[in-house]
Amino acid sequence: MLEFVADVMGGLLGRRRSSLSVPILDGAFRPNQLLEEADILLERPGLEDMAIAPDGSLVLAAGPEVLAYAQGAVHVLERYDSNITALTFLADGRRVVALGDRIVIEGRAGAIDAGAGRSFTAITALSVTSSGTLLVCDGSAHHSCDNWQYDLMTKGRSGRLVQLDPKSGKADLLQDGLAWASGAIEDGKGVLVCESWRHRLRRDGKRDATGELPGYPARITPTADGGFWLSLFAGRSQIVEFVLQEGSFRREMMETIDPRYWITPALSSGEDFMEPLQSGGVKHMGILKPWAPPRSYGLAVRLDANCNPLMSVHSRVGGKHHGIVTTLERETEVLALSKGSGRLLRMDLHHIRAASGVTEA
Repeated sequence: MLEFVADVMGGLLGRRRSSLSVPILDGAFRPNQLLEEADILLERPGLEDMAIAPDGSLVLAAGPEVLAYAQGAVHVLERYDSNITALTFLADGRRVVALGDRIVIEGRAGAIDAGAGRSFTAITALSVTSSGTLLVCDGSAHHSCDNWQYDLMTKGRSGRLVQLDPKSGKADLLQDGLAWASGAIEDGKGVLVCESWRHRLRRDGKRDATGELPGYPARITPTADGGFWLSLFAGRSQIVEFVLQEGSFRREMMETIDPRYWITPALSSGEDFMEPLQSGGVKHMGILKPWAPPRSYGLAVRLDANCNPLMSVHSRVGGKHHGIVTTLERETEVLALSKGSGRLLRMDLHHIRAASGVTEA
């Protein structure tokens, strides 16, 4: 209701969402270099998602391949005909992968390409519930996973959350009208879903589970103590908020400029001299300012069971480990997947707690 009132008032005043402010990185979001200084376990193009199998092994998705990783060694478990966009495991150990617009379940004949009355378009995340069903995040009805920037720049609100029975293939619609659904998880209080373009977590489509986030949320994963790790694939900036309010400018930008150079968030940056925002980020001597506008950023936050932020890990402006799309906690290690750099990273949970000033439980 408040969101509707804000939109109406913004329209009467000539703007939608007239404030250009973004949450500052403070408190539990205080910047550090823990992601940038993390151990690099693997470097491979196309890394997209990862999951821990029921036997405790780590499995990754990279391009069209499913990889098993153990003690520095990697071998291919499966290869598909298109790139994998999400990965998970059922309780019985069967692997489930999303190939953008369809779901393939190990041991089941045929892929599932539709659910709840609509074809899948951009499956961004998969999660298993306590009853054995699958939570499927379909980011948009109009744009594929690779075209997420188009969905953001057109203010897409066509994402949805579907609950799928892996045995029958029957699917029920849980939530619709989502601004790029990018992650979901069941907890003891219901279902949490990540809405990237609205910078928030929603519980059962009824209320925000967190305050406004300083970045664009990606996938969310559970921890042993009932909390969560939430990955944020990019940081927010005032210039992008401004562009989203300026319809004429945004349309001309999209029609006349290569998408690589749009003023949008990115999974990585600093490799091309034609990228935007450079005048705000580089000094005369070529030194990048730590307070420069973050076209790309590395960020993941640890939440407690009530979705309160406890601590976070960062790769700041000028770093390489940006575009964090999945973060997993396994015993005392924290694994993060940087899509921007194509790297699998490892950090020590005790070290993160100590650096963040969080007392051990």
